[in-house]
Amino acid sequence: MKILLSAIACNPYWGSEASIGWKVAKCIARHHEVWVLTSEDNRENMTKGIQEGLVPENMHVHYCGKEAVACHPNRMIARLKSWTQYLDFSRSILPAAMELHRQVGFDLVHHVTYATWRVPIKLWKMPVPFVWGPLGGNERFPLNFMPMLSPATMAFEFARYAANAVGTISRNVRQCARNSTFILASNADAWDKLHSLRGNDKGLHRLLVTFFTPAELAKLNIEDNPKPFDGTLKLFCSGNLEGRKGVALAIRGLAIAKKQGVKFSYRIGSQGPESDYLRRLVKELGLEQDVVFGEQLPREGYVEELKKTHVYLLPSLRDNAPSTLMEAMLAGCVPIVAECGGPAEIVNADCGFPIPVKTPDQIVSGVAEALTQLYKEPERIAVMGRNARERIRNHYCEDYYWSVLSGVYDEALKLSSVGSLS
Repeated sequence: MKILLSAIACNPYWGSEASIGWKVAKCIARHHEVWVLTSEDNRENMTKGIQEGLVPENMHVHYCGKEAVACHPNRMIARLKSWTQYLDFSRSILPAAMELHRQVGFDLVHHVTYATWRVPIKLWKMPVPFVWGPLGGNERFPLNFMPMLSPATMAFEFARYAANAVGTISRNVRQCARNSTFILASNADAWDKLHSLRGNDKGLHRLLVTFFTPAELAKLNIEDNPKPFDGTLKLFCSGNLEGRKGVALAIRGLAIAKKQGVKFSYRIGSQGPESDYLRRLVKELGLEQDVVFGEQLPREGYVEELKKTHVYLLPSLRDNAPSTLMEAMLAGCVPIVAECGGPAEIVNADCGFPIPVKTPDQIVSGVAEALTQLYKEPERIAVMGRNARERIRNHYCEDYYWSVLSGVYDEALKLSSVGSLS
């Protein structure tokens, strides 16, 4: 089968969404011939990947849109520039795809990155089945938690609420949702939004945006490396330190746990806009000896850190499918998360502690309670860590991802063969 994959972010050397686009392209290429339409930003690295033998022979890469300008240090401005680039890509992709279709004759078109429902992709106008997603982006930061954010971060979250409202009433977004052959929703929040936009659940499927390749599963394998407990819980978190990540709530929970006799070491392996505030909070609560701030670890160091960590503590209040959380679970860490967005579906009570999101105080007390339970019953660390590892292996591996995706492709082709496309 000949498949056209639209992925503005697709790069064999980068992380985040670029990694997702690359893994999906590689996954499809193991089964079909694939043409990838991606951003000009990726040309240099894709060319390098071809030279180094990373790009398979049945993967053909084409470029579309404008090359992005240098990243701005202000997060809000950087995000706006990223969206501007994506809007340009979304407008230019249909003519480029139609020209390729005239040359190749595709059986199916699939769009994967960026994984948001807010920007419509006009590839549904092509005369072949169109699969849109997996999509997220409908996760909402709880309004009653807004006062805990800095003014800049609060402004960003309100801007995101506004963007969601505009997307909901957009004629182009609704057209894309109703005319796509199939839409893949990454989580329950996205499902609700896409169901509303589409008008029904026909052709609406669930599939998390993140998955792990066999090589990634092997890299984080710790079955033969049990984690000893010497009386101190080893905690870790990573990712850009923004207010929505809930690290301040986690630190306040640690202060309560310490008063209850829990011994721990919490390593924050990243930096971000909230770094200075979090350092002040740690000092204010007398946790300087218990909380360690560090620079972002290189990949090998990061993997080794996860392999000796008992608990991954990051009660993020707005996330789709956080790869750092899933990597930690794959490494046998027990996750403590806020029960919202993607983490609410990834983490269950068998493998971690999903804390209900009602008030900030509830999150704080929930963190303290979870740590106290693990400290008093350390044997649970191995059991829950094993369950966490198996949950990722079984539900978020490449084989599972492809089993769902190939089923969607088959259904899309059947609809096309009987002339049932919109």
